[in-house]
Amino acid sequence: MLYRVLAAVVLVLFATACSGVKDEPLPLSRENIEKYAAAVGHSAGKLETDAGSVVQRVDTLYRTPLERNLGYSFDRTLRHYFVNRAGIAEDPESRAFADLITPGAQAVLMNADEALKAGMISMRTRDLLSVLSKFRCDHAQLLSGGEWERMSGFLALAAECLNVDGGACEAGTLIELALRQGIVEQERPGTEPDGNRPCEADVADALSRKFNLARWDGTGLFIGADGEEIDASRLLDDPRQSFTVNERVVYFADQYSKMVREEQALSPGRTPLKDRRVTASNRS
Repeated sequence: MLYRVLAAVVLVLFATACSGVKDEPLPLSRENIEKYAAAVGHSAGKLETDAGSVVQRVDTLYRTPLERNLGYSFDRTLRHYFVNRAGIAEDPESRAFADLITPGAQAVLMNADEALKAGMISMRTRDLLSVLSKFRCDHAQLLSGGEWERMSGFLALAAECLNVDGGACEAGTLIELALRQGIVEQERPGTEPDGNRPCEADVADALSRKFNLARWDGTGLFIGADGEEIDASRLLDDPRQSFTVNERVVYFADQYSKMVREEQALSPGRTPLKDRRVTASNRS
């Protein structure tokens, strides 16, 4: 098994070096996207129905046009797409690329081991996809878009709460910690009729908005006393509700966020999509 994996990695490197393909992701300019769309359309017109395996069809439809016609690495382009997916989908210029590449990218995600053996992707990409497959598409976009850093702040607060309550955190204790540390001070929550302290419901709502908790429903990140998942958006509804943090989810989210940062560091000269939008708006 190890020999086959190593052989696949060598095959990727050898094919890239000998074909003149740049070891870079496709720059997502309008001209490049239009050229790639035309090349994919041309390949689709020649592809027979049900011809070959899923990976073979992705190779014909997506990899070959990109590397042969435009000269950029499919492996690097695929990684760039996955780690910047949220920004790519939001950017007016690159949205067409997201629509174009998504079917092929999802096919590789679901067949990553086969794609690695075929030399279509590198071990680095396969490891990224292995972690990514643990999350739903919308949650993966949150991880790529920097939302995990915000959630990490909430998890740090939850960790303190777990220490205070001895293994399980009560929502009320977490709210008290947030008030004591001034975490929701800028949210200006309401007060009880006596005017002495913020209303717990208002503090809970302020915390939910500050850390964007509703976006994380369905991740399995928080577990109740009965062993069942608690939706993040309802975590603080009852001050007496106790919960623990699913460390397995945290581990994979940390791993994926680290991979995203490493991948973004590989192309330091590329302008992040959100910065490019700001620059474009400033010009207008």
